[in-house]
Amino acid sequence: MKIAIVGAGMTGAYLYRLLAAKGLLIDIFDRRPGTSCGLTPCAWGTTRGFAELVKASGLDPSKYILKRPDYVIIDGLEISADLMTIDKRMLIKDLLQGVEVNYAHPDATRYDRVIDATGVSRALLPALADDFILPCTQFRVRADGSLENRIKLGRIGYAWCFPLSDHEYHVGCGSLISDPRKILKELGWVGNDTSRSNILCACTGTIRLAGPQSSQPFVVDGAERDIWGVGEAIGCVAPLAGDGIIPGMRSAQILMDQWDDPSGYTKAILREFRWMEDERRVIDKARRNEAFGLGDAWALKKNSRRMAMEIGLKEAAILLKHLR
Repeated sequence: MKIAIVGAGMTGAYLYRLLAAKGLLIDIFDRRPGTSCGLTPCAWGTTRGFAELVKASGLDPSKYILKRPDYVIIDGLEISADLMTIDKRMLIKDLLQGVEVNYAHPDATRYDRVIDATGVSRALLPALADDFILPCTQFRVRADGSLENRIKLGRIGYAWCFPLSDHEYHVGCGSLISDPRKILKELGWVGNDTSRSNILCACTGTIRLAGPQSSQPFVVDGAERDIWGVGEAIGCVAPLAGDGIIPGMRSAQILMDQWDDPSGYTKAILREFRWMEDERRVIDKARRNEAFGLGDAWALKKNSRRMAMEIGLKEAAILLKHLR
């Protein structure tokens, strides 16, 4: 069986590694990177479960973990958490070791199966009727250590600042109703000097927050071959947190488990990420300017456990108000 994976980002590279370990023939395709780091978006932050997933690919997760803070400050509230920043570029490089990424357009007729791992572009699967795309901007900055590990909610989105080393940070913002770059300037996280001497690199991007329920179909039966989606292409990104690294890798594992069962794959993805439906509901309420209820605060509290965050129901309700 010959397979083409279209998309050599985190999920596509991880799936390649899992398939290659089974002795399958795989070609991997991508478009040429338009950023200095070669990633779009660069996404340095992730959560618990990372080590287990990387080990399943045969790699040592400790090689890629940069910082592992045990707390995060959200709107001034210090919360214990299990978060980490990783060298995503190095991890993808190691996952793809031994294969050359092809930057030409794939000829689907040469393959028995084609995997759409193209992320937000969803290049091979049908367009979504209820898509939800968040624009964002990101910077890698040099600072004196005063920025800390923090998140600021607001304007139907959030800004983040995650440490990469003692003097470097990944800073970014996504918002539906304001210019993310302006928000970061107001916060002072990327510096206010005109020379921007503290900015090491910068890029813009988009994130799909539709969730899997609104990102179907995951599999399309073609006249010549099937196309199976994975990762962000099928909505495997947390709508509230914007975290797609862990869900993307998990979706690759699920695809492996349901390799010959399209219906089983769809059901397994929806079951695995059912919690994303609650997060999508909260975001939709914010977009419609509807009042949040106790159930919305409970959803935030419950889903924050994925990152070992200790958020009480009262704190969750307060944080939701800040989302607007």
